[in-house]
Amino acid sequence: MSLKSMFFGSSENLKKLKEERDTYKKKSERLSQELYDVQALLSKEIDSTKKTSFVSGKIQRIEELENELTIQKQRVQDARKIAQEANHVKQDFLANMRHEVRTPMNSIIAFSDMLTQELEDKTHLSYAKNIFSSGNKLLSLMDNIIELSRLESGIFEFKGKAIDTSLYFNTIVKEHEAKAYNKGLLLTLNIDAAIPVSLILDDQKVRAILDNLIDNAIKFTQKGMVKVKVVAQNHNYAQNRVSIAMIVSDSGIGIDADNHKKIFEIFEKNEDNSNTEFQGTGLGLSINKKTAKLMGGDISVSSKLAQGSVFTFKLTGLEIVLRNAQDSIDESPIDFSVVKPEGATVMVIDDVKSSCEVIENSFKNTNTDVITHSNLSEAIIELQKKQFDLIFIDVNILSVDENAVSKVIAKMSKAPVVSLTASSIKDIKFVKDGVNVVGHLKKPISKIELFKLSLKVLNSSESYSSLSSRKAQRKNEFVDLDKKNVEQFLLHHAKHVLPLFSKAVATNDLNTITTFTQTLLPLAQEYKINILVTFAKELLQKIELFDIETINSMMLTYKTTIKRLQNL
Repeated sequence: MSLKSMFFGSSENLKKLKEERDTYKKKSERLSQELYDVQALLSKEIDSTKKTSFVSGKIQRIEELENELTIQKQRVQDARKIAQEANHVKQDFLANMRHEVRTPMNSIIAFSDMLTQELEDKTHLSYAKNIFSSGNKLLSLMDNIIELSRLESGIFEFKGKAIDTSLYFNTIVKEHEAKAYNKGLLLTLNIDAAIPVSLILDDQKVRAILDNLIDNAIKFTQKGMVKVKVVAQNHNYAQNRVSIAMIVSDSGIGIDADNHKKIFEIFEKNEDNSNTEFQGTGLGLSINKKTAKLMGGDISVSSKLAQGSVFTFKLTGLEIVLRNAQDSIDESPIDFSVVKPEGATVMVIDDVKSSCEVIENSFKNTNTDVITHSNLSEAIIELQKKQFDLIFIDVNILSVDENAVSKVIAKMSKAPVVSLTASSIKDIKFVKDGVNVVGHLKKPISKIELFKLSLKVLNSSESYSSLSSRKAQRKNEFVDLDKKNVEQFLLHHAKHVLPLFSKAVATNDLNTITTFTQTLLPLAQEYKINILVTFAKELLQKIELFDIETINSMMLTYKTTIKRLQNL
């Protein structure tokens, strides 16, 4: 008897019971419809001479249909009860079997492990190692069968937990380093700089999936490398959510295109793989994919034979953890004058005095004006009179009455908005015709988080006060350039700077971006390309401040600037 029939025979019985239940349900619905049709006929006017006999016949038919309907409903309930009982029996059986098998198997594994350290005879040592390996495989199989059974029965619980992304992914990968090292493989981890510091996810389930993907990559790779990359996608600033992709790639044996879907099916394996070293139960990836989908994600594969494989595990709409003053370890003095040296105009709308004071005091010795309001009506009157570069507002005020306040403010000001919240904003909906929400700060406000968010917003958007002057400046950026200097610069740029820029964009590594910028600056100064001198100096400043959002934005605009120089 196969594993599939042994452990999932009860699933087929459940399927038959469900089909029988559905049949009864359809029959009940049909009888109900017939009953309704008969009752409708009774309401119509009929010939008075036949009325008595007709009504008597129909009443009798109604009674028959009602009796039949009662019987069918009872059958549906009985079928549902039997299906539920069968499911409980299956779960109890698997749980008991796991316990009964695990107890003696733990002894087998423990003693065989001791024998591998004590035996000197090579043959006996080989036997002991096989016992140890087979015992672990059997326990893993039991765990997989029970987990798959739970998933198929609809038993799934999401346990969200705040995790430190850098520590979390580094810990997972480090646990596989020894195994990769023993095979002579290079195991690397690259975390996208755009990945938030902390996220809410089910750490145990995500770890289980990643562990299996990395294990498989090492297992099916004889030489070369295994790379793990974590990338941010679809960052929704308004909803404070982000999607991430965890990509595990290898230079292993690869998978034929015909097997790409099969490897995610129960008890299915790569048919092209005949090596017994790689034989398994075919449950791991099936469980991984089901679990990923239940968490709102998915797992996909891209692979060719003898060219390696790339498995992509995606999770969508993960909540970003907001940090407040209590979470910040170091609240040392911060120079807010670098946020917007030329100054900006900021409004704070909050009835919590301490929140207003933190923002007001932070910008106290800068060129940025901060106007605070605890009264919404007064704030709206001021918005009608004056233009602002950034608005901080309590999220409860902003989202009240189905975002009515948000819609009103949006008609008066196009300034970006940062919400101030005392809790999570995951259940708050921001309407499309409301204000442009670009971020959130958690109370009590952390000055570090305030600094980073203000730096990102005020440096990536045009201030109303300086918009016209900046437009005029853009028109004159290339007027005073010497064409010969530009030609010489572009020649040296193509040879020395462009390769570094391409590498920086490809790796998104801060050290590489720094090297690119430090190479660009003296070259731009030598040939008096002032626009690039300013660019390089500002970029170095953003790197020092670790302002990832602005760095990414500036790197994107660099190509456009070079193209404009080439077109002179």
